[in-house]
Amino acid sequence: MLQKAADNNVSVLLQGETGVGKEVFARSLHLHSRRKDKPFIAINCACIPPDLIEAELFGVEKGAFTGAHTSREGKFERANSGTLFLDEMVELSPRAQATLLRVLQEGELERVGGTETRKVDVRLIVATNEDLEEAVRTGKFRADLYYRLNVYPVHIPTLRERRDDIPLLVEHFLKKFQAQYQKKIPGISDKARQALMEYNWPGNIRELENMVERGIILTDNNQLIDLESLCPALEKPEEPDVEITQGGHLKESQSHHFSKPDPKCEAMLEDGFEFGDFERRLICTAMYKSDGNVSQAARLLGLTRAQLAYRLEKVASDS
Repeated sequence: MLQKAADNNVSVLLQGETGVGKEVFARSLHLHSRRKDKPFIAINCACIPPDLIEAELFGVEKGAFTGAHTSREGKFERANSGTLFLDEMVELSPRAQATLLRVLQEGELERVGGTETRKVDVRLIVATNEDLEEAVRTGKFRADLYYRLNVYPVHIPTLRERRDDIPLLVEHFLKKFQAQYQKKIPGISDKARQALMEYNWPGNIRELENMVERGIILTDNNQLIDLESLCPALEKPEEPDVEITQGGHLKESQSHHFSKPDPKCEAMLEDGFEFGDFERRLICTAMYKSDGNVSQAARLLGLTRAQLAYRLEKVASDS
């Protein structure tokens, strides 16, 4: 979808969880477009105070507000003829949203505190990990700006939805951090590779990158990165193997020795379940279905005839 959009000037809306690589996809879109030799400017709207975001985006004239000692261009002017990437753009103030809509519609802007109209030719790529439709419903985001930006939405799947990418990404990050830390690491162990493929990746590609960097740091030259160096938690991908006691100490968790709870069993436990009564009722049901045939009832219960006979005697004595 990004390749098809690359040669057009349509605004692109990138959606996906934190850490899926939205800025990487935005840069790729720019590099495959006719604007590849022009500037690519990226800005995270969540990192800029609301009262300064307009000045950052659209520029400011000297004296426009306290602290504006000189006139300076904003991100739109710096990205002129190129591409501007706005990440976490749902954090824009209402005023900045209104100004952005006008810039997109008219292709021109005025700096904060200025009167001169300046023409800009910018390819806009925006990204968010929030549901913009929900933000519109709650009044956090302008509906008209949402419809203007939603011409070409692209959803970036999570890392757990594209596990075939994991070996390629690991290889890429190994090369990157070997050069950075001046180490020679031939790869990762089979056990570590299997754990990476099974892990749920709540932090997506950013989490994988951090794990590989940690592995490079903790592993000696010419050695494979093992599971412990990547992340001890990966030894049990679905459950942590340590827990914190009431006294604040770490101890081995008992939960990872068992499979996940069955929903039906959980419901029974919450309803004041009594094991002896349940066993008696189960045995009586099996005997009824088998017309009193002990051998047949034992097969239904997955027991031997002797095991069921012993339990029948116990049920009889209890009653």
